Amino acid sequence: MSQGHEVVVLNTFFTGRKANVEHWLHHPNFSLVRHDVTQPILLEVDQIYHLACLASPPHYQYNPVKTIKTSTMGTINMLGLAKRVKARILLASTSEIYGDPTVHPQPESYWGNVNTIGPRACYDEGKRVAETMMYAYKNQNGVSIRVSLFNTSYIMLSLYYNHTSLALIISVIIIFVMSTAPRTA
Repeated sequence: MSQGHEVVVLNTFFTGRKANVEHWLHHPNFSLVRHDVTQPILLEVDQIYHLACLASPPHYQYNPVKTIKTSTMGTINMLGLAKRVKARILLASTSEIYGDPTVHPQPESYWGNVNTIGPRACYDEGKRVAETMMYAYKNQNGVSIRVSLFNTSYIMLSLYYNHTSLALIISVIIIFVMSTAPRTA
């Protein structure tokens, strides 16, 4: 924002707090909208950072249907927006989509060991579908996508930055994943 970029944040505040962004509320390039991504929204944007989904087991198990809808319908809505305005979109995914691995370490060819009806399935399967939709929109509609396994990136970057604040780590992940340079890490 200090470089002139405008930022629009959508949040339901189901688990988040307005206090987390309070220091930005009066910035001229910052807008905060109480909105649920399971509902369509019309915006004009260049980039979309789709970080929406409850990641904590007590939160996502509290309302598993809402968790699935956030990952699936929320992703459909954000991809529709990206397609309409020709924006690049980043999905914060998770290594949870591979389930409980039977192989350690997992090679790139590993497809996973998933329980589709277990207590974590609402999160894991929702994210799995979200990733599939991202690639389908890329292949069918030419949408510019990026997918980041958030918990893997967070762990690696937190070690790199010696447990620096999560906000800084998220911004580094976004810059890394959204860059057009080939990824080597």
